Amino acid sequence: MTDRSTWRVVVPVSALVLLVAMTLAVEPRLRHLGVTGIVERFDAFRCVAGLAFGVPGVLVVAQRPASRVGWLMVVIGTAQAAGVAVGAYGLLGINDGGLPGDDWAMWVSNWIWVPAYLAVPTVLLLIFPDGRLPSPRWRPALTVAIAGIAVATLDWILQPVTLMGEVGRMYPPGYQGVFAHLTGVPQAVRTAGTVCSLIAVVAAVASLVVRYRRSDEQMRRRLQWIVAGALLTVSMLGLALMVPWGAPIVALACVPLSAGVAVAVVAYRLWDLDLLLSRALAFGAVSVLLLAGYALIAFTLGGVLGAGAAAVLVALAVHPLYLRASAAANRLVYGDRDDPARALRRLGARLSDAGSLEDPLERMAAEIGRVLRVPYVAVEERGAVVASWGDRGEVAERVPLHHQSHDVGTLVVGERLRPKDRRLLAELAPHIAVAVHAHRLGADLERSHARLLAARQEERDRLRYELHDGVGPTLAAVALQMDRGRRLVDTDPGKAKEIMDDLSARIRATVGNVRAIVNDLRPPPLDDLGLAGALAELGKGFAGHLAVEVEADLPVLPAPIELATYRIAAEALTNAARHAKASHCTVHVRARDTLELHIDDDGVGLSSAPRQGIGLTSMRRRSEELGGTFELRSGDGTGTHLIVRLPLTTS
Repeated sequence: MTDRSTWRVVVPVSALVLLVAMTLAVEPRLRHLGVTGIVERFDAFRCVAGLAFGVPGVLVVAQRPASRVGWLMVVIGTAQAAGVAVGAYGLLGINDGGLPGDDWAMWVSNWIWVPAYLAVPTVLLLIFPDGRLPSPRWRPALTVAIAGIAVATLDWILQPVTLMGEVGRMYPPGYQGVFAHLTGVPQAVRTAGTVCSLIAVVAAVASLVVRYRRSDEQMRRRLQWIVAGALLTVSMLGLALMVPWGAPIVALACVPLSAGVAVAVVAYRLWDLDLLLSRALAFGAVSVLLLAGYALIAFTLGGVLGAGAAAVLVALAVHPLYLRASAAANRLVYGDRDDPARALRRLGARLSDAGSLEDPLERMAAEIGRVLRVPYVAVEERGAVVASWGDRGEVAERVPLHHQSHDVGTLVVGERLRPKDRRLLAELAPHIAVAVHAHRLGADLERSHARLLAARQEERDRLRYELHDGVGPTLAAVALQMDRGRRLVDTDPGKAKEIMDDLSARIRATVGNVRAIVNDLRPPPLDDLGLAGALAELGKGFAGHLAVEVEADLPVLPAPIELATYRIAAEALTNAARHAKASHCTVHVRARDTLELHIDDDGVGLSSAPRQGIGLTSMRRRSEELGGTFELRSGDGTGTHLIVRLPLTTS
């Protein structure tokens, strides 16, 4: 809220508080003069109603000047507060020697409360909470409500002031006031007005029920508090009419409805005006402290300073009290939104206490929700929610998270925020992004570790297969043949020599197989010639079947990068010669920030939905294990094009 809009709130609310304070300021003198107490003459109700409806109304209008509900609450509160202050002035004048205009003040106070009183259970409930009727069909109900209010107000305007004398001693003996000869509207009109008011009350309650039944779940939860407060308010007003001690009940009757509105605002973001509750809490606390301070001063120093001086002394305390109460109320409603340093300390402490990889983000989301007092917070990575807190509703704010100029995720907040709250999130975002980036690195590390374990197990399984099914049986057969040859040396030397020659061939073949297995782990050309020379040597091996052109100018590369590039190139050339029926193939390798391998052939290409065989799967797996990308293009009539990109750092 800007300074200008703050003053638009402070001035009218201070005026309302001052009107109530003026009423209380003269109360000790009125009691000394024998006037009936503030509760018994129903002025306590008007004090409570003036603040309960006036203060929230001012705050709503300050945020949304077009709000009909806000303006109606302002009118209700102002009428009650002004009426009770004017009435206290008139009572003091007519009972204590006379004041200018005291008779007319009593006349105004006698009727001004009526429209404000009747508008609460009728018009206010009919248009609550958005300022509109549930539908045009409810216009007759609004018309009946206005008619009832108009008749009752006119009836009290035309009544003698002393009509209220029945509640106790309010006027000096023989006092007549203005319009003493009038008796109000005709009885038939009065009865019709009363009936209209009763019908309007029933219709207003029914309108809330209709809104409830037609609304979604979120609006229903809002209206539950409002309906409960409205029903309790109407019930208390009805009870006050039936019992002899109804004055205290009337004084408190407006509290349930105001409390229901407050709960709906803070719990379910009605109107999106949490500032309404914050300021209302502040001014409510000020009002309580103000009235308590005045009572203390009035009854201890009232005889020395006088009632007027006591009121001035209390009024001087309003502004500092408001500043303190406003800070406390903002903390209650908004948490640490107005204290970025404290919010950062709490967020840092929460992250430092985190344990597992998933735990920090969950803790961070929960802490942001508590710091900002919002119903839902989530962290998204690549469009997926990786951590959340609260109940997901309508997403109102999305804050991008950047780390070292890279987009690492999004912070989602389920509430429309103020500009200053967005600035706080902008300060928190870099710290949140670090946590998200760390989470991503941890998750990538886990995935890489899992792939590494799977690849190692796969390699072990392959070696076991090669040794068990290849080398193992061969060596066993060699051992048997050697035993057979040894037995035939003396009896059949020729046959023994034939067996030994066969064993020699088998042993050489086995040595070749073992060498092939070893070379498969790391081809010797990589150690002897480097990656560029090894690729050139690999291309020569396809001479006569496939013309291979190799272009490579490479620095010294990490061993895993060299091996993966060589294996992918070997598999691609094998596919080009065996399946694509290509006659020419180019292999282009370069290394800058990443290693890029381009292999293009002039073969028949792949089908529109190529089968992911062992070769393609192996090439893709090798590239992804190192954090790279694998892209295969075909189907445009120009052969097959393979593009592999591998990061040069394997950390």
